[in-house]
Amino acid sequence: MPSSLHRRRLLLLVVAAAALRGAPLADAGADTCKAWLVQSIPTDMPHLSRIPGVLSTGDVLQWLSGNATKSLDILAQYWQFLPQPNNPKSGDYGFSESDMRRFGADEGRRVYKALENAADRKIKIRIVQHSGFAPDFDQESADLAAGRPNVENATVLFEDWWGSGVVHAKVWISDKKDVYIGSANNDWKSLTQVKELGIYFAGCPQIAKTVEVYFQNLWTLSTLNSTFYTKQAWDTQWQVSRKVPCWSHFLQPKERCRSPIPLSVDIPYVDGYPALANPEMIDVSFETPGYKKPTQEHYLSYLSFAPPEVTFGRFQADEQGWVDTIKSVKLGGIVRMNTMDWLGQSQYATQTVYWSSLSSAISEVVFSKNATVRLLVAYWAHLIPNTEKYLKSLLY
Repeated sequence: MPSSLHRRRLLLLVVAAAALRGAPLADAGADTCKAWLVQSIPTDMPHLSRIPGVLSTGDVLQWLSGNATKSLDILAQYWQFLPQPNNPKSGDYGFSESDMRRFGADEGRRVYKALENAADRKIKIRIVQHSGFAPDFDQESADLAAGRPNVENATVLFEDWWGSGVVHAKVWISDKKDVYIGSANNDWKSLTQVKELGIYFAGCPQIAKTVEVYFQNLWTLSTLNSTFYTKQAWDTQWQVSRKVPCWSHFLQPKERCRSPIPLSVDIPYVDGYPALANPEMIDVSFETPGYKKPTQEHYLSYLSFAPPEVTFGRFQADEQGWVDTIKSVKLGGIVRMNTMDWLGQSQYATQTVYWSSLSSAISEVVFSKNATVRLLVAYWAHLIPNTEKYLKSLLY
């Protein structure tokens, strides 16, 4: 195996994984890409202390807004930066203002104010989002755009294109060089009441350009009428009929339309998600000034995305990215995974589909590499039925 392959690092759009620690904001114009881990830690939990050197999510989002001089692109699932303790329809209802302050709700107000300030400075802000959730759905982003021609919102409903799903990525791109990728929603609770993890890149135009491809493709998708651009495809791997964009490779070549999304590359028909043996690599030097001992290393990295029709043939699919990460463990090594949900089946599809790729990858490294796998899954109010069964099945 070439030595360069040992230095690959995977940057997932859902949550970034890399051995990095936190530090202050990077100097503008630096030649080396700087990177820090970013975290949110719930307040009033002294036993769950902050990790020294890792940055605060709220601070990073404020920096991205405050330091923007030209542009700010945001991918969001929903918006609830502003607490609403007086709204009977809000989950904040019934708590006092002092409660809100103790919970850290002011951090959400500060982030939203930083966005307003950026908009007032005439920064070009583009937002791609899901329709949001009750009680306000996308009201905060709509208010941000009201009366400001430099702010544009685009809503993408994945259910119109794939039958289910949402825009779930959380990404901020400032001036096409500074990037946040992580798990934190645009919600004050994601800043101070939920454990979140992300990565912050400063002075990294190459990474920003790659993420912009995904952002721009979603932006283009929002301008299209899904009625004219979707078809039913028979998925031979899962044995189900599924709604897909008409350029999807779930369709046979003669059945496909020409993709309206640029930067796609045709590859032969495949069953299921495309597994790219050689995804497009990012060749960049990373500096980690926040680590206990600052380091500067040269890595080959790649970004993974989903759904595949938005980046088809150019970037790795998220599912394969997870599998690659699990299988990259060394002989006798440790794989550590942290996820909100763990389910070996489809969650939102009408027909239940058994989905075993991650479980199979875990079993493979346990038996073939004698690896240890530590899997941390949230036990919370919305725990999905069957989660414990699938977790216990990994023990056999």
